[in-house]
Amino acid sequence: MSSKSFFVRILLGMILSGWPGGIAHAAQVRGTIRLEGSAPVSETLTLSPKKGIHSTEGCGSLQKVSQKLLVDPAGGIQNVVIWLDSPQGGSADRSGGVVFLDQKECVFSPHVVLVAPGTEVAIRNSDPVLHNVRIFREGEPDMLMHKWQKPDASNIVRRFDEPGRFIVRCGVHPWMYGWVVVTSHAGTVTGSDGQFTLSDVSPGAYTLHLWHETLGVREVPILVKKEEEVLKPILFARSGNSS
Repeated sequence: MSSKSFFVRILLGMILSGWPGGIAHAAQVRGTIRLEGSAPVSETLTLSPKKGIHSTEGCGSLQKVSQKLLVDPAGGIQNVVIWLDSPQGGSADRSGGVVFLDQKECVFSPHVVLVAPGTEVAIRNSDPVLHNVRIFREGEPDMLMHKWQKPDASNIVRRFDEPGRFIVRCGVHPWMYGWVVVTSHAGTVTGSDGQFTLSDVSPGAYTLHLWHETLGVREVPILVKKEEEVLKPILFARSGNSS
């Protein structure tokens, strides 16, 4: 056997046996993020009917459920952003591209989008009313974008190149806002039941990072050993700190 063939066979064996970088043992990590204590009643906003530039006539119901903290009866928290401290794992598409953020019935949908640096976010207006798109970096007063958007207008597109958290607001309807979270690490956002899945995670030790707009941040060490790793429920306290 030639030395070249021998090297190829050794390399193939290492990959199939779980050598770092091999695909044979890539894991799927699943878990649930829950609120510590009893689930709160979702806050409801009652809007006053208006006409003119601040019209609510195309906003659907004037009873809007606040998106700040959505918790299901079992305590599952929606819209928690989750990512690993290694670029090896995660279910989000890290190739950039275009992600859509819709304004429908005067609510941004989805409320939170997670994107990689270099991604373009296309903001569309699906309402029969005028909107005013304003983008800010979290904690900073300066507007990064300020554009009017009429009904049936073209999408407003912004490319997000730098990691960070950005809030998108409507200057016409002050209750309307959403989040664009930009990270170079792969991750995901919890669904309505607080559950999440991270795919293609190599075995090893990680720090699982969590962020929620009202609950703050958490860091949870995890160890991925199996091809399907199911984590114990992770608790989030209302103060942003959990035991």
